[in-house]
Amino acid sequence: MPYSMCSRHKKLYPLGTSCALCANPPRKHKSKNTRRPGQYDYQWQKVRAEAIRLQPYCLFCGTDKDLTGDHIIPLKEGGTNVLDNVRVLCRSCNTRRENDYRKGNRY
Repeated sequence: MPYSMCSRHKKLYPLGTSCALCANPPRKHKSKNTRRPGQYDYQWQKVRAEAIRLQPYCLFCGTDKDLTGDHIIPLKEGGTNVLDNVRVLCRSCNTRRENDYRKGNRY
């Protein structure tokens, strides 16, 4: 039988149930960061690395620290993992862009 560990009490309990000490219910929804098959695969790793090699600075603020690849057209809206659909942003600009996108401000 598979088990999970309560992060609060560091005790094992059967998967599909909750910890008897804290009665935390198991998660009903997967994390948004869960990798979907084929979404961020080896092809994406290569395209992202190539984009950073060609442009070693953030497009928004100009820093060269903690760079990431960002889809111009998100995959969930039909974008693809090609170099023309990737821009280089630092992690803080990428996070800010995602928060603005969720609020309805698109850029």
